[in-house]
Amino acid sequence: MAVEYIYRHRRSYDVVWWIQATQETQIRASFTELARCLGLPGAGEAGTAVPAVREALRLGRPYRRWLLVFDSAEDPDLVRPFFPVDGPGQILVTTHNPSWASVARPLEVGVFERAESKELLGRSGIVDPDADKIADKLGDLPLAVDQAACWLAGSGMPAAEYLALCNEKIVEILGTSAPIDYETSVAAAWNAPLAQLSESNPGALLLLQVCAFFASGPVSRRLFTEAPGLPPELAAVVRDPMLLGQAIRDISRYGLAEIDHGAGSLSLHLLVQAVLRNRMNDAHRLEMRHCAHLLLAGWDPGDPASPSNWPRYRAIWRHVEVAELAECRDPRVRRLVAHLFAFLHHSGEHRGAISLAKRAVRAWAADREQRLSAGEKPAENLGELSASERLAFYLWCVGQYDEAAEVARQTLDRYAALLGPDHSDTLNAKLTYALILKARGEFAEARNLNEMIHLKARDSLSAEHPFIAAATHEFAVALLLTGEYEKARILAKDAYERRAENFGADHVNTLATRMLLLLARREAGDYAGAAVEAGRIVERTSRLDDENSADLLRRRYFLSVTLRKSGDHDTALELSGDALPRFRVRYGRTHPNAVACALGHAIDLRCAGKLAEALELGEEVLGLYRQALGETHPHTLSAALDLGVTLRLGGNPARARVEDELSLQRFRERLGVNHPHSIACGINVASDLYALERVTEAAVLDSGLLDKARHVLGEDHPMTLAVQLNRSLDLRELGENVAADSLRSDVLMRHVRVLGSNHPNTESAARGVRADCDIDPMPL
Repeated sequence: MAVEYIYRHRRSYDVVWWIQATQETQIRASFTELARCLGLPGAGEAGTAVPAVREALRLGRPYRRWLLVFDSAEDPDLVRPFFPVDGPGQILVTTHNPSWASVARPLEVGVFERAESKELLGRSGIVDPDADKIADKLGDLPLAVDQAACWLAGSGMPAAEYLALCNEKIVEILGTSAPIDYETSVAAAWNAPLAQLSESNPGALLLLQVCAFFASGPVSRRLFTEAPGLPPELAAVVRDPMLLGQAIRDISRYGLAEIDHGAGSLSLHLLVQAVLRNRMNDAHRLEMRHCAHLLLAGWDPGDPASPSNWPRYRAIWRHVEVAELAECRDPRVRRLVAHLFAFLHHSGEHRGAISLAKRAVRAWAADREQRLSAGEKPAENLGELSASERLAFYLWCVGQYDEAAEVARQTLDRYAALLGPDHSDTLNAKLTYALILKARGEFAEARNLNEMIHLKARDSLSAEHPFIAAATHEFAVALLLTGEYEKARILAKDAYERRAENFGADHVNTLATRMLLLLARREAGDYAGAAVEAGRIVERTSRLDDENSADLLRRRYFLSVTLRKSGDHDTALELSGDALPRFRVRYGRTHPNAVACALGHAIDLRCAGKLAEALELGEEVLGLYRQALGETHPHTLSAALDLGVTLRLGGNPARARVEDELSLQRFRERLGVNHPHSIACGINVASDLYALERVTEAAVLDSGLLDKARHVLGEDHPMTLAVQLNRSLDLRELGENVAADSLRSDVLMRHVRVLGSNHPNTESAARGVRADCDIDPMPL
């Protein structure tokens, strides 16, 4: 009915897009393909493609006359979030679920009138009284009547013989206590052609039975290739193009499937698939399902990270649910499943990746336990452990840190027990666990674990082994989080050189480490050099990646922070303002990337003098961090510190002091008194006290902080310059002019040398304005 509507009204639309709507991932994949066809920005990944399509259709750009068809949309709650809101086009839904009637205008599709059944049968030469009897026997179900007409026309079977076969099949079905419904009529109609196909071309019947375990809709002929383990009759059919062509022709001749020769595909109706499955005994059903698994595994392109392979992985993915692919024991099939959830992750389908990885881990663990309880001694499945490690990583990617930590810890324990603590797979699992420790704010524990992994890798692996670069990279990240910036810079440089040699300058891992090296330079105080390097990395990434790629988006955000620190506040505000809505569209408002970008944008707004906007966004960010990470996570404390500066500059130093003193206490408890974040927070507390005219207390605090900053960061670090400037202002206010002048002249000279004479901090220092310290959280 939907196809006929499209055919009759095709001139009314510029775009018609058919969406298989049984699974969310299928819908998202279809929207991603539509984004590419429409030439929309962000078409490379589902995270950006889906909102881009919805917005383009809502606006009617580039086309106003569009029609979306959501086929087999059984769950309104699943499908409706994908509808464009108030767009100029139209939406058509096909479904068996009557609850759609409450949200859409329903058109009930019933059975044929008897005259319609007889007319269709009459086109095949079947006239009354036989046509009336056949229509009555099949309950006037269009699908069954159409198949009967096709069969009778192609086979030449007398109507009386066909009716006898129908009677036999219905008795058989009723004997199983099944209700008389559409499936009964379909089963009766399909009995004769299936029996004939079994005799004339058994290989074709096997091919058809395998298709009963694929998703409904077109199945590409390219899927039917030889795979080890297929039954001989089926293997012979798929091995020989002539036999395969004959099998498909016979299937078509008997009206058992729709063949699209142009697309090279065949399609089975859902009810036909159910009939085929019901005709098999349990053993044969399992065998045919496994054949479907093997054919899908044989079609695996093998590189899920490559976008050129994503169309094929999407074609395979749609069959995962129906084929129960994740439950298969075969190593080749499990490898395909692992490639599928890797593809989903790389293509931006993070929820789909997590869902499939969870399903695989559960199924493979249950299979292992089942074998153990049956008295078998199955070897520990490294594929299961690898899937579990990837699941932990995917959970980390979407900010589900507690669940990620639990999965990673269990996986690491099993790896260590099976392979030993120093095996490369165990070390890799430790890397993942350390990654999650960082995300949970356990920086010191992560640093110690990363250092151990780094040393073990250097001791046990060859110098050119890629894992050494990965271990060095992650150790550098940990050092950044613990405030050891110069050591982090040295290690990041080593990791970058290794990855450039191993993978090339433009490899995604190499560019990631180059960005890490940039962050280390920035935190060590080289703002100008870091800004130049950040611009180069963004420029290089923009040449290699899609405009809306996740890597390019993150690097533009990092560039905005670096530009702000180097003094270019206007460009920083522009970049963070552009990046923030993109992050929120891709990941949602609560994702760590989106929240970190929002915090940076709040600081940029404050630097631009937009204090009300900065305060509103800063309070929102603090609430999001508290909800996601807890009250004492270092990133939450950083957001509180940044908000405190905005509160003080906005005329509320009393509230700022309360926020900042609590943050200082928690920073010292979590990170130690000498961590740069603790020093930065102390500098802001001193400024709060100064604003409240508690200058003596501010002076005492600044004095201790200046010593700490010089020891931890060096005399020329911008944070050291900030506290030295503030200390000189404390002394001036207390009347100690000689000491104040000495500190001030020295710090002004250092500002010019380190930041430049035109940097806003240098200009503010010359005017005698106290310096504030912000913290932009390091990537977790």
